[in-house]
Amino acid sequence: MEQTLILIKPDAIEKRLTGIILSRFEALGLEIAGAKVVCATEELLREHYANLQGSPFLDGVLKFMLGEYNHLPDHRIHAFVLRGENAVARVRAALGATNPEKADPWTLRGQFGCIKNGVMQNAVHASGTPEEAQREINLWFKPEEVLK
Repeated sequence: MEQTLILIKPDAIEKRLTGIILSRFEALGLEIAGAKVVCATEELLREHYANLQGSPFLDGVLKFMLGEYNHLPDHRIHAFVLRGENAVARVRAALGATNPEKADPWTLRGQFGCIKNGVMQNAVHASGTPEEAQREINLWFKPEEVLK
C-alpha cells in the first residue's frame, strides 16, 4: 500500500479548511496513517524544499510556510500521512495544478487556492512521487508516529 505526505499550509489553516480537505481525501478511499500539528522551523522547511535550493522562489515559499503572509500566531502546519492504492497520484489529481489560477475549479487548489499580493497560496503540499513521499514522511514523522 502506497503512502504519501500532505501538508495543510498556513493559508488553508487560517481559513479552517483542514477538515474539508481531509474529508475529500477520505472520500477517495485514502486512510490517515499519521497526523500531527507542527510548528515548522526554517531548517525543516529548507530540508523539505531542498529541490528549490538556488531557485528564486525559495525565499517566498519559506516566508509563506513560516506564516509571514497570514494571521496565525505561529508557524503551524498540519502534516498527514495518507495511504492507499496509488495514493500519490490520487492525491495529486485531487489537488490540481500547483498554480491555483490554472487548477481546475473542482480541485482543492482550484477551490481554495489563490494568488494574493503576488504570493501563490495553494492550500496543500503533496509529494510528487512515491520516492519523494518516503523522503518527506521521514522528515516530518518519526517511524512510530505512522501506522504500519
